[in-house]
Amino acid sequence: MKGAYISIRRLCILILILSVGFALPEAALAGGPVHGARAVGMGTAFNAVADDPSAILFNPAGLTQVKGASIYGGVTAVILSTTYTNLSGVSEETEFQVFFPPHLYVTSDLWTEDLVFGVGLYSPFGIGGRKWSSAGLTRYASTESIIATYSVNPTVAWRALPAVSIAFGLDYMRSTIETERMLDQSASGAADANTRLEADGGGWGYNLGVLLFPGHDVRIGLVYRSAIRINYRGDLHANGVAPALGFSQYSSPVSTTSRFPEIYGLGISYKPTEKLLLAADVELVRWSSFKRMDLDIHQEVPPFADSSTPLDWKDSWQYKIGAEYRVNDTVSLRCGYAYIRTSVPSARSTALTTRSRCAAVMRTSGPLCLTTRSSLEIPMRTSITSAWEGAIGAVRYG
Repeated sequence: MKGAYISIRRLCILILILSVGFALPEAALAGGPVHGARAVGMGTAFNAVADDPSAILFNPAGLTQVKGASIYGGVTAVILSTTYTNLSGVSEETEFQVFFPPHLYVTSDLWTEDLVFGVGLYSPFGIGGRKWSSAGLTRYASTESIIATYSVNPTVAWRALPAVSIAFGLDYMRSTIETERMLDQSASGAADANTRLEADGGGWGYNLGVLLFPGHDVRIGLVYRSAIRINYRGDLHANGVAPALGFSQYSSPVSTTSRFPEIYGLGISYKPTEKLLLAADVELVRWSSFKRMDLDIHQEVPPFADSSTPLDWKDSWQYKIGAEYRVNDTVSLRCGYAYIRTSVPSARSTALTTRSRCAAVMRTSGPLCLTTRSSLEIPMRTSITSAWEGAIGAVRYG
């Protein structure tokens, strides 16, 4: 697999292979830069910074630094491009597509001294996919595949001690999948059949955060996000089935289950001067929860039958560093670097796998991150603040 360029920290592919060769796409990794412009400008080294409403995702304990009421949101344009080369050296590229993962955070201290409440709406594992030619090299593996994940994450943070903030949140995640491929029927003298699968499901999880303020302008962040089990339910459809099978169309309910990974994070930040902020994070993403994929086709008719596919994904260690230099109240310079270990075994790579067989590297340098802020003061010490930030970043795989 060569030449996958995306504007998020990484986009991986969860492969669900049916006995007829169907494959379903996977999601983008949680915690990527699609969740806040300032964080992406710093290479997503944000666990010990977490001083804006996007802390709901990165480290909810940081919400105690956000006073009054705040609304923070945005949309990231994700442009995906993949080139597949077969063993004969023939190449094919995906069609041009743009996806728009959103994020929105709302927080308020509700006139309290040490508590902050918030809710986040975001795409934890991304929105994305691939579209190939229906007559191309990959048509029997995939012609189109899209997955989307959406989370609602209510959170409460408490400044338990002057030097300690803690937080707890619930996480409901919804996921949808659409995938399409051609079915080879040349053995029966018939043209290819078109098969399409659509499924969705939801599941619950939780998250914990701790932010320590030991002094000397140092902060230490600890983060945990639980695994989320998604039970997918949907339908498989086929059109143009060979007459020899006795039917031209086929439809059946299908179901499968995925356990999205738990995440452990540790971060440290240091402010050596009033204008300069440095940060570093280490995260462990437990992708080993993807051990195998069992697909249940409720109305089995050859060649449409249940399948069980080994995945054997590995846990992924991620290392990030970032810096911010605040020129003035409206202009900041940010840069970051992230090294992300791959989790998909090379033996599992297919025409749909957009990840390289080595580690991925992210460099961001939002060469100029402009921050404009407006606020409306309301009696009883409450302020409503809107923040819009811009950053430029890119990820290259392969």
